[in-house]
Amino acid sequence: MRLARWPWWAAVWVLTFGQAFAEMPADSKHHSNQGFVNPYAQQDHPGFWGFMRARFASGPWAKYDPKQYQIPRATPSVLASGDTDDNAVVTWLGHSTVLIQHRGMNVLTDPMLTPRASPVGFVGPRRISAPALELDELPTIDVVVISHDHYDHLDKTTLRHLGDQTRYFVPLGLKRWLVQQGVDESRVTQMDWWDTAEIEHDGEKLRITATPSQHFSGRGAFDRGRSLWASWMIEWSDFATWFGGDTGYNAVQFAQIGRHFPRIDLGIIPIGAYAPSWFMQAVHVNPEEAVKIHQDIGAAQSMGVHWGTFVLSAEPVDEPVQRLARATQMAGLAPSRFTAFAIGETRRYERKTVLRR
Repeated sequence: MRLARWPWWAAVWVLTFGQAFAEMPADSKHHSNQGFVNPYAQQDHPGFWGFMRARFASGPWAKYDPKQYQIPRATPSVLASGDTDDNAVVTWLGHSTVLIQHRGMNVLTDPMLTPRASPVGFVGPRRISAPALELDELPTIDVVVISHDHYDHLDKTTLRHLGDQTRYFVPLGLKRWLVQQGVDESRVTQMDWWDTAEIEHDGEKLRITATPSQHFSGRGAFDRGRSLWASWMIEWSDFATWFGGDTGYNAVQFAQIGRHFPRIDLGIIPIGAYAPSWFMQAVHVNPEEAVKIHQDIGAAQSMGVHWGTFVLSAEPVDEPVQRLARATQMAGLAPSRFTAFAIGETRRYERKTVLRR
């Protein structure tokens, strides 16, 4: 299945009418008159016309050929609603959507379980691998964290299925859009970097912290930078995981996260959509940079996401996993420290992990 070339009228329609219409708070330290900004980015993202140049004028992009390469898949082993396990149960549903189950709570990252990353169903990046679970197969979701508003990370259909059964944690400026989709505003907590919230569920406490990332936002032509982007720290009393969302690399912010949180049992770090580098480097990491993030945050273990689901960039579909294995080896890390799941794969993590910095 290939990423179809968009006709010009479809691109114009998407860019014009696919907006988030986000509010634009001005009380953040990383907010300017032009919107939210990346304080440590060496360059800005080239934007739509940069994408058109990268996609159609910089040489052929790799095509996904299912005869040559199959995205690894596994049968999920998720807990049913209300069930518990002695350990944290983590399942990769595809792209950046991860189900984390611990102490009777179900946390979902960047909800996207539909066929296209687009405001319409007939055009735009289409999945090359089905999600591990269909919407009606999800257990009851208690918490959703959203890194930013791009279509491959925040899907309207998935959101509307989740509805008001869950609590949403979103970056600044994004609450209004969720409310427009029918989510009760009392269910949405909007946060700046380093803001922290705590919720209680059946006597168990969960702490959520919005942490920095290096990316951008916008669902249309006129809302770029109107909402913030973030990574997320998700902490139980005996298990802590950090979700990187979508990000480029810098040597400051991830080291800050590592110093701020002495314990991260599992890092969830993007490894794909990095080529060509002149276009992607400001907002996406390659596997070598992903390993740097793993080291900067001091994670005991990490899993690679943001690959194998959509063809969003020029590298071959299977290259991120191959480069991750080499980068981990070159960094002197044991192979188990940073690995990629198969779609649908479930792994269990002990509640008390000894950190090795």
